Amino acid sequence: MNRRDFLRMTALAGLGAALLPGCAPTPAKPAPRADAGVGRTPAAAAPPGGSGLVVAEGTDPADMLARGLAALGGIGTFVKPGATVVLKPNFSVPRTPEEAATTNVALVGALVRSCLAAGAKTVKVIDYPFTNPVICLEKTGMKAAVAAAGGRVYTLNGGRDKYFKPVQVGGQTLAAAEYSKDVLEADVFINMPILKHHNGTRLTLGMKNLMGLVWDRGYFHRTDLHRCIAETAAFKKPHLTIMDALRGITDNGPMGPGPIREYNKLVFGTDPVAVDAYGATLFGMKPAEVDYIRIATELGVGQMDLGKVTVRKA
Repeated sequence: MNRRDFLRMTALAGLGAALLPGCAPTPAKPAPRADAGVGRTPAAAAPPGGSGLVVAEGTDPADMLARGLAALGGIGTFVKPGATVVLKPNFSVPRTPEEAATTNVALVGALVRSCLAAGAKTVKVIDYPFTNPVICLEKTGMKAAVAAAGGRVYTLNGGRDKYFKPVQVGGQTLAAAEYSKDVLEADVFINMPILKHHNGTRLTLGMKNLMGLVWDRGYFHRTDLHRCIAETAAFKKPHLTIMDALRGITDNGPMGPGPIREYNKLVFGTDPVAVDAYGATLFGMKPAEVDYIRIATELGVGQMDLGKVTVRKA
């Protein structure tokens, strides 16, 4: 992140706190010790499928979602009756759906409905915006879309003790962190990133989207951003990643606005590294050019060599 972007994001965060009483940043607590909280949680076991990917093309998010899930064996492969499901889209910036800087709300709404139709007890949709959370919920359209679909949507801002739990991540750089309780306690966790430009990491992809599950994201920027992202991904894998590559900004990310490219794709996979590697190629980059993809591969999180990945069209 360069100085210009840092100052802009800091100013927006300050504006959000000023606009929303009670949402001013919580005074910093000491970072959790490496031995704090629960023991290190094994990476979530994903359903069978390995590093294989499914790609659905089109312009109708609900139809594309249905085709992609069907190719994976149906939503019932992941969501069983009575399950608590947590979805993690990106609605961290106050942009409208047309500005293509946040996860497509029609896609999120369709997945909420699919999970509930499969018998899920509850579907929670969460994010941790770094600007005013109320404005983000409203302007992105996420609040209205999730409510209409029958899910619960909320942000993790201002709820350090309520929404986060100290855990041992076990990483070389990220030894411990305060991590989302919702995800730790969920029966099913589905990551829903948007493919877009990012000034600090070149791209926002699935593993980058997991930063929104950690309370102190400033630590990532103060130490080694890419390694912290990879170590977070190694700590807790989503059961499924659905990458929104319908349309996204190709510059001036993560905030935008920026030039928009339409890819008209959804990418599905249980291997978070393979999903991100495929997303990088859509952006015209080699996977290894994104450091957190390379580091996550070295940590054994998944496969970035797409020559070893089966890609099926839905």
